[in-house]
Amino acid sequence: MAGDEAALPEGIRMVFDPAPPAGFRAELGQRINAFHAETVPHRADRFGLRLEDAAGELVGGFIGVLSWGWLFVEAVWVDPARRGLGAGRALMAAAERHAASAGCHSAWLDSFQARDFYETLGYAVFGALEDYPAGQTRWFLRKRLAAG
Repeated sequence: MAGDEAALPEGIRMVFDPAPPAGFRAELGQRINAFHAETVPHRADRFGLRLEDAAGELVGGFIGVLSWGWLFVEAVWVDPARRGLGAGRALMAAAERHAASAGCHSAWLDSFQARDFYETLGYAVFGALEDYPAGQTRWFLRKRLAAG
């Protein structure tokens, strides 16, 4: 980072933090969202879906964000012992229905392990980032949603 500070305006200093606390990340996000609110109206609604067994234990789940007419698939997980039985498909279908009923026209996600799964659900690749993680490709996929 040597030399980086030469480009800063007078009276401003740069502080490196190898492990930024959650509060800093949250404040930065709030300030970015405030800027967006001034330039492009923005609202992000996060939601989740849980799959539980008879004892109430987590066996699968979904986290998504609705923003600017899109569903962003943030996380999908199904217990390995229950994969291939339709739980992942059910999570995705429920999330897509919710997004469409909330006015979303499309969904997008990134994945380096489950491209085939998402393609069977109608998602199409629109980008790739090679070697992230090393030796693998992170795929960016999207899908047009049915009207809600």
